[in-house]
Amino acid sequence: PTSAVSPLSPGREIQEEELRRFVSRVAAVLQGPELGPEAADCLQRLHLTVAATKYPRKLDGKFVELLQTLLCSPKCPEQIQLLCAAILREMSPCNDLILSCDEIQDAKLLSLVSSVLLAQGNKKGEVSAVGQRIVKVLERRVPESQSARYLLPILSNVISLSPESLTEEQTSVVSKKMADWLRYASTQQGVAQPSGGFFSNPRTRQPGPVTEIDGAIATDFFTVLSVGQYYTEDQWLNMQAFSMLRNWLLCYGAKGLKAPNSDNKSGTDRSVMAMVSTTSTPGRLLPPKDRLREKAFEYCQRLIEQSNRRPLKKDDGDLQKACLIEAVTIMDVICKQDSSYVYRAVSFLKILHGRISGDATYARALLPIAQFFVNHGKMAAVDSDAIYKHLLTDIPAQLFHNPSLAFEFVQFCKDNTQLFTETSSIFRQSFPNLFK
Repeated sequence: PTSAVSPLSPGREIQEEELRRFVSRVAAVLQGPELGPEAADCLQRLHLTVAATKYPRKLDGKFVELLQTLLCSPKCPEQIQLLCAAILREMSPCNDLILSCDEIQDAKLLSLVSSVLLAQGNKKGEVSAVGQRIVKVLERRVPESQSARYLLPILSNVISLSPESLTEEQTSVVSKKMADWLRYASTQQGVAQPSGGFFSNPRTRQPGPVTEIDGAIATDFFTVLSVGQYYTEDQWLNMQAFSMLRNWLLCYGAKGLKAPNSDNKSGTDRSVMAMVSTTSTPGRLLPPKDRLREKAFEYCQRLIEQSNRRPLKKDDGDLQKACLIEAVTIMDVICKQDSSYVYRAVSFLKILHGRISGDATYARALLPIAQFFVNHGKMAAVDSDAIYKHLLTDIPAQLFHNPSLAFEFVQFCKDNTQLFTETSSIFRQSFPNLFK
């Protein structure tokens, strides 16, 4: 290595004294007149050292303070900020941390600082503080350069770590925005960011429409299965909102739900009433959580329709199947929270099952479909035995050699053992194939 700072050789044990000397030299570089390639190289080496050890490393308190100062400095290059945040995360929990997200306006910086705070383990209520700040920033209209897309992954971590850190009012704010992100993203492709070089053309071509995965021009709203060479900010938000949608609905979707006249109506009557009220109420007038469920259901329907297209690339085919599984699972969650959606979902999923049941590459998608009918088939008064029989006889007989499918299959059987043993002889009849 040619760095002016004495490097730490990779692949060997670094003693504490050697690390201390290296840190002091890195500090000298970071306090120099320019934070260039040498500073980035030093921080990368230091990050590798603290990340690749089984036991926690201790860094000098003043050096930790320097890393925090650089992280929050508006003049600091982005690469240096990223490395400072990565090292601070590796050092967590850290007693010398003085970071706070309370006053940060910049979305990128808030994302980095929040990632460090969440790594602390919530000793001082960091998770709640991060959640409050992110929702506050999301509430205001951020300019294009301050995109909320830097904040959604952090918000997703917040609700995984501590769902109770957001108030009912705050979840309503985010639910309202998620509904818009899911349903109203642009259907035009984004534009390439100009490089600023001598040959960059100021007259860039107007972006065309996004396409479906089979190459056809998209005629319906944008989803995670829409294809473009470049994506707009609201399209990124659309994709991120879908990635956290199931967790969001599980955490906040059911709170405060009360069916009308719940004391004197049967479950079926309630669902019919709810279906009438849902279909006759303009989406904009629904409460935020109900409106999010409506838009999420439409989004899942569109994904299932898109799964019928033949992808041009193999990777798109894998994404298509993963999205199909997620869409069916989210539909199941929505129907558990609001039974008015059951009748719409049942007919849709019956058709889907008929379409994919003969294709072994879609075997994993049959599990959430079967789970849906386990959960809702009785209420919808549909005979689901053919779906269960196909799943428990044909699939294990043909695909018993697939380890990941076998794991999910066994999990499905364990989750539903009581139902199948009490109401059906399907387990007993299918035992030889299941035993494989």
